[in-house]
Amino acid sequence: MAAALGGAWGYRSSPIVHGSAWLALPYVVPAALVAASWWPPSRTGAKARGMVLGGVGVFVALVYARLATVVLYTVAFVLWAFQGGG
Repeated sequence: MAAALGGAWGYRSSPIVHGSAWLALPYVVPAALVAASWWPPSRTGAKARGMVLGGVGVFVALVYARLATVVLYTVAFVLWAFQGGG
């Protein structure tokens, strides 16, 4: 639930909200990390590992939209610069 909320908040607060659907595809990785944290612990230390996986999944979901925005703006700026800058 936290990864979904983090991803939704990160995506909705980003300027790439109106981008194409393929930009949402990387949210599969954080969802998988959080889903892996739901398995019941079978050994000592597995509970801590599950909490770390869930936390990393939530963090990645929260940060992905910002990171994608920076990458897309950087690519756009580089392309603009190599075409003469208008």
